[in-house]
Amino acid sequence: MNDINEMLKGVRQSKMSIWVGMALALLVTVSLTLVVQLWLAQIVCLLPILVALLAYYIPTYFGLKDRKRLAVFGLVLFLVVGLSLGGALYSTVANYEVQDVSSDDNLLVQGTLTPSHGEPGDTFHFSVVLTSGETDADVRLMLFNNWGDPENNPNMTRTAVHNSSLGAVYSFNTSVLAEGIFYFQFGVLNGSAWSETEQSFGPVNADLNNVLGNSLLSGTVYSFYSMAVLFYILILLTWWMDRSKKKIFEMEQKRAKTKDRKEKVVDDVQEKFVCSDCGAEVPADADKCPSCGASFEEDELKCPQCSAKLLKTDTKCWNCGKKL
Repeated sequence: MNDINEMLKGVRQSKMSIWVGMALALLVTVSLTLVVQLWLAQIVCLLPILVALLAYYIPTYFGLKDRKRLAVFGLVLFLVVGLSLGGALYSTVANYEVQDVSSDDNLLVQGTLTPSHGEPGDTFHFSVVLTSGETDADVRLMLFNNWGDPENNPNMTRTAVHNSSLGAVYSFNTSVLAEGIFYFQFGVLNGSAWSETEQSFGPVNADLNNVLGNSLLSGTVYSFYSMAVLFYILILLTWWMDRSKKKIFEMEQKRAKTKDRKEKVVDDVQEKFVCSDCGAEVPADADKCPSCGASFEEDELKCPQCSAKLLKTDTKCWNCGKKL
């Protein structure tokens, strides 16, 4: 741990510290975004907050204190994050492999699709096994087009075409799918109970060039409206907090200076008295007048107006009332 701290300290003191901080922030935020979006979807709601915090504090830790430069860096960072996310989503669509689906009660198993990719007008084959063995059950295929109108999603019913060792096999063939990116799911009405499989990805019969363009655009939009917004709010909040601290510090300094001036005036007034011979101001600890040379008694003075004897601590003459 000490070695790591020393290494980070050395990097922060180097001329390249800011560049290192920006590169590290870029690497960490892009990696975190891809990992969460592709493999840790259960914490995707926390992703914007985590990315915004890392994008701000990593460069700041390595010396990027100027908020204008930090804001410009944020534009570049979130553009790269968005394009990286869009590219990863496109790769997922273009290279996915169909996963078999089953219902939780295993009434429907081995739900699958072939082929996984195609073009509008191509025939796609879907099949699922009903383990109860019924050949006339109400087994349905449900398709959801991620690009299209949900009201136009196909919902097909078929009877079993043959039996297998597991049960009755239900097959669905269609060549009327509109261009899009689909999800498929099987369901069956078992008496009065409805049983269904989880959804699975496929098929894709959209132009992959259009898929790439849409993926890059959607990834960039997501990056800016969910992550960049929080990042710039964080910049504004920290700027406002620093500005408030500076104002409070300046006000405290001003109060301290005013208090010092008042105390100095009071001290100056308290530390002087008037010579009874010439009227000059004399320091309280003086043995004689610095103006006329008159010597003072240790414990008493004379009023400059009526020559009444006074104490050094008197502020006015007890005889004539003259203020000293």
